[in-house]
Amino acid sequence: MKFSEQEIKPVWDEVARLIGDGVMQLRHRGEALSVETLARQLARQSAACQDIEQRILLGAAINMLKGGE
Repeated sequence: MKFSEQEIKPVWDEVARLIGDGVMQLRHRGEALSVETLARQLARQSAACQDIEQRILLGAAINMLKGGE
């Protein structure tokens, strides 16, 4: 299945927003900011989330972070 840029852009925008929110939450709590701590924060959010679509987006955010290591 192939998606156009127009179709995929809103998804990546939401993934980027979730990563940004995770960074802000870590900073607010005074935790160290690293790919590992951010991935753990997003994983906690995913585990607590009942919305399947949100969990998929959080999983994509985690995979994006881990892919950059």
